[in-house]
Order: sequence, then structure tokens, then C-alpha cells
Amino acid sequence: MVAGAFVVLMVGYGAAYSFAAFAEDLEVAFGASRASVSAVYSICGFTTFAASAVTGPLADRIGPRAMAATGMLLVGLGLVTAAAARTLTEVYLCYGVLIGLGIAFSYVPAVAAVQRWFVAWRGLASGIAAAGIGVGTALVAPSAEVLSKWVDWRGAFVVSGVAAAGLGLAGALMLASSPESSGLSPDGAPAAAAPPPTAGPELGAVLRARAFWLLYAGTLLVSVPAALPIAYLVRTAEDSGMAHMEALTLLSVLGIGSIAGRLLLGPLADIAGRSAMFIGCCAAVVLLTLLWAAALWTGAGGVRQFALFAVGFGVAQGGFVALLPSFAADHFTRRYAGSVIGLLYTGRALALLAAPLVALLLQITNGYMAGLCIAGVLGCCGTGLIACIREA
Repeated sequence: MVAGAFVVLMVGYGAAYSFAAFAEDLEVAFGASRASVSAVYSICGFTTFAASAVTGPLADRIGPRAMAATGMLLVGLGLVTAAAARTLTEVYLCYGVLIGLGIAFSYVPAVAAVQRWFVAWRGLASGIAAAGIGVGTALVAPSAEVLSKWVDWRGAFVVSGVAAAGLGLAGALMLASSPESSGLSPDGAPAAAAPPPTAGPELGAVLRARAFWLLYAGTLLVSVPAALPIAYLVRTAEDSGMAHMEALTLLSVLGIGSIAGRLLLGPLADIAGRSAMFIGCCAAVVLLTLLWAAALWTGAGGVRQFALFAVGFGVAQGGFVALLPSFAADHFTRRYAGSVIGLLYTGRALALLAAPLVALLLQITNGYMAGLCIAGVLGCCGTGLIACIREA
């Protein structure tokens, strides 16, 4: 189960984040600006999290396997069709919308299934599964470098699309519905008699709870700074004087940091408390975003500083992404895990709309500092709202 979720998330997010490796090629091919090309990532992320409001409840009804298999095929199709794009609008539709839908069909069903199968070690299981996102991110730079020696960006999209569909389907086939449907109890302990479908409050009761909406608003606000490095870390590093491949390697460093965050913070959260650890990750995302802005303002953003930021932010973001589903399952329900997580992710969709605003601020202020500071303040407010859930 965890291995299947790992593979699905690795393929989906590896495809989504690979746009950073080909951003300059897209600018040249279509005569586009930085802001218009960076919108590819925003469209992809927005589509993923907006559609999760539909795919989450669907996964509760029909199970994760068929949903994830469909999603992986959509990811492969998005890459292959984007290779034939003649305009940037077609890239938006193929790469942004199709890949975004593919991740939506696979991400929430996979992570929700993991929440159903684990209780005592939910943080560890979620961390291992979500580490697939970090691995996918870390593979972007070396994969792009290898492919660039043999094919152009269009050829790279085709090769990646075929590989994504094949590997992603293998991961999707590992997924299964709740442990109760297999005569087991959560965490894999055999059940003397299969219990009824996973217990928990009705979905309507969850949605009427004040705590749910505090988490929704908090997730939305923290997701604003959490979304920025994938879209802008390479650009800010290049603007600070780093070579393109050197700056692109920061994505791999970020991915490695996120892997460490997911694998280390998940089991630590099971021991020290998942709620406290999740709130700590939110606070760390905010602090590091403000430090990023300060480095750009003072001109202290050298190679070492960017690398340290990428590692630290990766760890914090990895913990945030890995522990959000567990936090939701702990406070609400396993029964409708897909629906609850899917609805929460619509807040992340709204947050991704802030990414083009950062690009707009770039054009107005000739720097990223203002956008990063605003994102940091929003994230600070979101962390405070999530912290209130303990008393809600």
C-alpha cells in the first residue's frame, strides 16, 4: 500500500515539477515571458487541488486503484500531448490541465488510502508515501540533464510521458481500499471478524465543525509560501549569479530535504505528537520564506546560502505535506478520509493562484522580496489558525 502510494506520488509530482527544467526552452520556443511560462505550474497545481474536491469523494466510493490508474494515464497523456504543442495555450491545457487532473485522480486517493490502513504509525506511513514527491523532485535535474544530451524538450516530454504511464500504472495496481474490506484492522493486525466499514462521524458533521474550517483557512494560507520555491527558487538563484544547471540542482537539493523531512518527521511525529509536529512544520515554512526574502534584500544569497535554504525548506515542506493528511484523519475521520482531504486541498488550489501574483510583483518591483514577505505574513496567520484547532 505504502509502496504503491510512493510510486504514484513520485511519478505525478516528478512530471509536474519537471517544468522548471524546461522553462527557458518554453520561453524561447513560444517567445513567452517568465511570468507566462511560470503559470504552467500554477495551472497544474490549481487543477490538481481544485479537482481533489471531486476525486476525494469518488475514491471513498469506488476505491483508490481505478482512480490512481486513470490519473497515471492522464499524466502520461499530458506530457506526450504537450510535446506537440504549437502555442503556450496548448501547453497550459496539456501540461497544466491534463497533468493536474492526473495528479488529482491519483494523489488524494492514494494518501487517503494510507490514512485508512494506519493509525498507530500513521505519521511514518504517510511520511514514506509522501517521500515519493521528494524523490520525484530530486530526479528532475538529473533526468533533464540526461535527456538533454539526446533529445530536445519535445522529445524529453514524450520519453517522460511513456515512462510515467508505465511506472505509474504499476504503482496504482498496488493500492487497495480500506483494511476492513480485506478482513483486517488498521495497521495490518488480523481481525477476528471483519468490522463494519470504517467508523467515524458523518461527513456533514465534519463540515459543520469549527475545527475543519480553521484547518481549511490555515492550510490555504500556509500553502502560499509552501508553493513558491518550486516556481521561483531556480529563478532567484540565477538572478543572484548562479549558472542554470547549478541553480537547477537546487530542485534536487530541495527534493532531498523533503525526503528527509517526510521520513524523519513522520515517525518522530508519531512519538512526539502529530499535531505539534505539523504546526511546527507550518511555522518553519513561514520562517524560511522570510529568511529567503531577507537574503535577497541583503544580497547574501550565495551558493551555500541557497543550498542550505533548499535543504531546510525541503524538510519543513516535506513535513507539512506528509502530516497534513494525518492531521486531518486524526482530528476528523477515516471513514471519509478522501472527501475531507480532497476538500482541504481546494484551499491549496486557491493558494497556488498567488504564484502569478508573485511574478507580477517581480515586474513591478524588479525583485521577489515583496512577494515573499507577503507570502510569509499570510503563512504566519495560517499557522496561528491551525494552532487554535487544539482548543477548538
